[in-house]
Amino acid sequence: MKLRIGDIFTIPVSEEKTGFGQIVKIPNKNNFIIIVYENIYSGRDWPSLEEVVKDKILFLGYTMDALLYHKFWKIIGNVFPDLSKIKFPYYKLGTFPNAMIVNYKGEKVKTISKLEFDKLQYETVVAPVRYENALKAYYKLSEWREDYDNLLYSKTLESIQVVEGK
Repeated sequence: MKLRIGDIFTIPVSEEKTGFGQIVKIPNKNNFIIIVYENIYSGRDWPSLEEVVKDKILFLGYTMDALLYHKFWKIIGNVFPDLSKIKFPYYKLGTFPNAMIVNYKGEKVKTISKLEFDKLQYETVVAPVRYENALKAYYKLSEWREDYDNLLYSKTLESIQVVEGK
């Protein structure tokens, strides 16, 4: 299976409801960055792909292809994302005081301050089922777990605030 930037896929939330995600970056051959959109839809009453990609981003992070490969998540089309509208996170790498800030590509950006070190996360690759479970929990179909907080797009925006002050 050849995955491409822009692939839009379904995420089953319940028997009747479906969410959507999209591959937005493939920084290396082992994993990729996805976004999961906030809205979910009943039955097959789905919006167009162009409407899907206008939705609010709920989650962003690294994952792997297990659920796509086994067709639990189904690719339904491809719309190249407007990458200018998607912000990508910064992470910490190493242990303080010798740690660095890296971007989503793993490129070293700068030496990290103690304040930045305390506020940034380490880069992690998360199993795709965690995104699915987090989406279910967001809609109160299961219990929200604290580790789902790290998937929230707001965490990406916080990392940008820490590093860039924006």
